Amino acid sequence: MRILMLAPLQKENFEKIEMSFLEDEFIYGDGHTVTQDMIDNCDVIVGNVADHVNLNRDNIQLMMLHSAGSDGYVKAGLLHPHTKLTNASGTYGKAIAEHTLGLILTLNKNIKTYIHHMDEHLWQSVSTGKELYQSTVAIIGLGDLGYELAKRLKAFDCHIIGVKRTLSPLPPCIDELYTTSHIDEVLPQADFVILALPQTRETIHMFDKKRLLLMKSDAVLINIGRGSAICTNDLIEVLETGHFYGVGLDVVEEEPLNQEHDLWDLKNVLITPHASGGYAWKSARDYFTNLVIRNLQHFKKGEELENEVDFVTGYRKVIKYK
Repeated sequence: MRILMLAPLQKENFEKIEMSFLEDEFIYGDGHTVTQDMIDNCDVIVGNVADHVNLNRDNIQLMMLHSAGSDGYVKAGLLHPHTKLTNASGTYGKAIAEHTLGLILTLNKNIKTYIHHMDEHLWQSVSTGKELYQSTVAIIGLGDLGYELAKRLKAFDCHIIGVKRTLSPLPPCIDELYTTSHIDEVLPQADFVILALPQTRETIHMFDKKRLLLMKSDAVLINIGRGSAICTNDLIEVLETGHFYGVGLDVVEEEPLNQEHDLWDLKNVLITPHASGGYAWKSARDYFTNLVIRNLQHFKKGEELENEVDFVTGYRKVIKYK
């Protein structure tokens, strides 16, 4: 097979993949500069591709995205009908879970305020704050990311309520499990609400003004899934009423966030620039490398692929807890 490698891995990762498939040919590039000729002369693509090339080609048998999100690739006609598509779910959970805890603790312990105090050389404590210990945490979206986060939150003796699209056996570390049809009953119970949702038709603006106000007035809201899950204008309106102890956003609706946007100036909002995951982290590079190897082996043997995307729902066909 001719395998076009566009994923942002490092030399040792590429070498490991090549050593597992000595009989195959590897071509290297990146998603922004890849040419149509490269697309038209490969059997498998590993990595995401910008929209300057046509991916609806019958030579492409398999496309393995290096992103967990696949919403941009399930549009009708973008890929050839026989092209299989997989995503990188499982790759980012560990790194993003650490980042999420950082957002929560920074808000809880007033670290943002203390950083400003440092700039002013000001020795002054803040008398308010929140504890994560023994809190009730609702995780909305219980794929790899939500599950990895739940495991770490258990170290704080948290009561974890998971919300997902379909019911499954109760996973370890989850105390209660509901489908999204019960989300309005869950939100008022939670001290912390963490959104770990993909972008689908159902999740866009899932959190509007009405739903944001269902949460406790002193709750902490964190979004590390997709920015489109929250209606930004509604969030600002709700924050300006004093609702929420704090909000942590690693993702927003329009990225990059405009320098003049009102979100920047809200004191109880903490923003990071979609930086929680990615291939800067060794855990992500190692996981994705091994996922590529496993899926290429599955593909060659005609076996079921891991993380294969359902073009109707935009979700993985099968979710496995590890």
